[in-house]
Amino acid sequence: MKLRYFFACFAVLISLVFYLRLPKQDQKAQAIFSPVAANPTNLIDISKLTLDAYKHISEENGAVFVLKNNSQKQVYFDDKQLQSLEISPSQKQAAFYYDPNETDELKEHELSLMIFGLTNKSVKEVFHTTHPSWDVRSNLHWLGNNHLFFLRHCGTACQGITLLNIETGETKNAVLSYSSFPDQPEITSFQDWLGREYQMGGLVREVTSQTVDNNHYLVFILEDEAGKSLGEKRILFSDSEMSTLSSAKL
Repeated sequence: MKLRYFFACFAVLISLVFYLRLPKQDQKAQAIFSPVAANPTNLIDISKLTLDAYKHISEENGAVFVLKNNSQKQVYFDDKQLQSLEISPSQKQAAFYYDPNETDELKEHELSLMIFGLTNKSVKEVFHTTHPSWDVRSNLHWLGNNHLFFLRHCGTACQGITLLNIETGETKNAVLSYSSFPDQPEITSFQDWLGREYQMGGLVREVTSQTVDNNHYLVFILEDEAGKSLGEKRILFSDSEMSTLSSAKL
């Protein structure tokens, strides 16, 4: 009787151990699976991009693509899709962000902003948020070689612009303000990260940047209420101003 009871308990114990190990085995199998390795025709890891490939990058519907050998491939990192990718003016590094929880249905969406070294293939996280829908509302843009900026939520009749120092991880916020009432002139006010204020005729359709002859410009693409183009407003950030932005305390 005791021997029979022992074998019965042993069988139950083995079954319990096997049952408890199943989810872990499933997780391990999921971790081993690589969508990029399984589908090299349509997907490519960022580490495989050449310098020339960055000339053929496009961003569509929150995904990044590269035109390679007359075919379009979606760009991934760590088997997760990139949501924005921009090469620096020096062409020595690239910035991108992605959701580290993309493949985990049990976790909320987050966003990590990474710096990728084009020469040594190094990767460094410089910004992370657990509230991406609030903190990041646009693609990435470089302002010089040490700063990135992106739009963030602000509130009614305004738009925040976050400037990120990739060396220190510090952020500063600038604000675009619009007319609050329909009978007011179409004027946009901008207070930059140094506290300076500007006024622009029209509404801002897009905020981007340009580097010309090593001069770094913040660029506002303007339009009227009907969507007609009103040209652009460029603000130069000199080397001394960029140094001030790097050293100024929050």
